[in-house]
Amino acid sequence: MADKKTVDKVKELLSGHVYAPLKEAAEKWLAEADEKYGDKFDDFKEKSSETLDKLGDIAEKYSDKSIEVTEKLAKVSDKIAEGVDKFTEKAAPVVDDLKEKAAPKIDELKEKAAPKIDEIKGKAAPVIDKVTENEFIKQLKAGISSLDEVIDTFSKPEMKEAMGEEAAAQIKAHAEAMKAEGKTYCDCPACTKAREILRDLGVDLEEPEAEEPAAEAAEEPEVTE
Repeated sequence: MADKKTVDKVKELLSGHVYAPLKEAAEKWLAEADEKYGDKFDDFKEKSSETLDKLGDIAEKYSDKSIEVTEKLAKVSDKIAEGVDKFTEKAAPVVDDLKEKAAPKIDELKEKAAPKIDEIKGKAAPVIDKVTENEFIKQLKAGISSLDEVIDTFSKPEMKEAMGEEAAAQIKAHAEAMKAEGKTYCDCPACTKAREILRDLGVDLEEPEAEEPAAEAAEEPEVTE
């Protein structure tokens, strides 16, 4: 299951240069991570609690509109302005009554919805769509370069031309030195971060341990008669 630490690592990975398939898979994975579930349900609760405020805003806008209309009509006819004022005065209690009646209904809705929201959050929190996660893992693996790939890439003339012969040679030499030590994967920041995320998701691409030389068989003592 994803935790906030892993989510932050994925966001950090996406902040760099990431090839398109990995970016798409990572964004889908993030959309279904625990943190996102929480945000969506919090938004739902927040929207529910704002319903009463919206009713108040409607009343305020209605009042503001009435004043605006009154000012415009006053320039044409004091009599019309007086009529608008009377209409506004009559409408105000209706709006107040609507707000008063709506408040307990909204509170009741929030109270009834809260347990269900908590239940859904509890079920959703540990769930990550396996199809999405598997695709993300696949693209993470594909984005990690082996040292053989690094050596081959930085041996090509076009790479030497793009980066400069000296820089390409340095990267190639570094990869060759790591390979000589028995390492397998590139240690650049992007590849390192991708491997960390894989470990968080339970997929370990640790370097193979160097095989210990086989112990020489002890010579059997000669048996003398």
